[in-house]
Order: sequence, then C-alpha cells, then structure tokens
Amino acid sequence: MNIALSHQSGTEHSMLYQHWLNNHQPVHCIAMNDYAIDEYEHILSSCSGIIFTGGADVHPSRYGSEHRISECTIEPDRDEREAILLENALKLRLPILAICRGVQFFSVMQGGNLIIDIPTDIPGAMIHGKLDGQDSQHTITIEAKSLLHKLTREDETTVNSAHHQAIKILPSEFLASSHAPDGIIESIEWADPTGKPFFMGVQWHPERMDYSSPCSSSIRQHFLMEAESYSLLMR
Repeated sequence: MNIALSHQSGTEHSMLYQHWLNNHQPVHCIAMNDYAIDEYEHILSSCSGIIFTGGADVHPSRYGSEHRISECTIEPDRDEREAILLENALKLRLPILAICRGVQFFSVMQGGNLIIDIPTDIPGAMIHGKLDGQDSQHTITIEAKSLLHKLTREDETTVNSAHHQAIKILPSEFLASSHAPDGIIESIEWADPTGKPFFMGVQWHPERMDYSSPCSSSIRQHFLMEAESYSLLMR
C-alpha cells in the first residue's frame, strides 16, 4: 500500500514516517516533493492516503499577516506545491493525516489563520517548542465526543511538542478535538464527517513518540484502516 508524504527533507526524516507506519503494517511512503507538480494527480492515484508532514511555517500572506513575515521561517515553493497537492488529494477523496505544520497548513487552506508566535502572542503560554534541541512534552485534554477520544479512550494524556505557531481561528466545519492547558488547539477533525474523506490533524508528532502512546498508535492504526478502506472502495 502506498502512502504519500507531502514533503520530506532527507532520508532520516522520511524514514521516521516509514518506520512509524510499518510498525503496524507494510507500507511504501512516496515523497511528493521528489516529483513535478504535473505528476501529482497520477502519483496520488496510486496512493491510499496522504500525510501532510511537519516543517517550515506557512507563509503569513496566506492568512493576512504578511506584516509579520520576519517572525516566520518560510518556504514559499513548498506552500505552492502543497496547495496543489491538497487540491488533488481532496479531489481524489484521499484519507488525510496532517501533522504539526501540516495541520496548520490544512486549516489555513480552508480559511483559518494562525498564531504567528506563541511566546509573543499568548502571554503566559506554556512551552510548545523544542528544549535543548529535543521535543518538549505537555498534557492535552481531549474532547469527549470527538473521534480522537473514541480512538485514544483518553480524557487527558501527554504528547510531544515542537512548534512556535498554532491554529488561531478554526474554520466552522472543523472541531477542535483537543487543547493544551493554555488553550492552544492541539488537534482538529471534521465537525460533521458525513460525506467527507477521512481527515485528522494533530499538532504533535506521533511518528516521534513512544509508539505505545495512544496519541501515536491509535492514530496510526485508524489512518491505515481508512487507507485500506479507500483502496477497497474507491479503486
């Protein structure tokens, strides 16, 4: 089974996702930034799901905050490529898992916006970025009626964290399924998934967590189940 990765920056980065997914079942990850844009639809048509991966900040001009571009680390070419990639993924109704930058990008592309810099914009916010080059850790509270709660069977748990931006205003078609203690949105899903392709977005990095964590293993298992179902029903 093929799973597309929206972007990977080196073998080690790609192998994290490959190893994480393969810990449940054999898959082949395809890094879409290895291909030309005009190949996207053809490549995605051979895939059963896509992960929008972590990385650089979304260009702030995409949500009306270009005046604060100096506070961002941007890759405009990646934004352009992933916008087209997302359009194709939605057209094909591929199951989508969005991680860290991925969930921010997905939200922005659906009309949301972002907190430019958590330490600057949210006085008293907890640490969400890395500490001494390592992912930090904090708890999240999971909404009782969310899919995430159904999958993890947890009201509160601990996740890793490595970001300085986060979702500020979430488009109305989405549900914020978990929050950090300081109120930062930590995950989103469809408010009403009826008739929509599978989507889940998380601010943490499940591929870099202990695989036994419910916020790693259950997400991986469900995403791959959705990918398998897509392969059977949509091909």
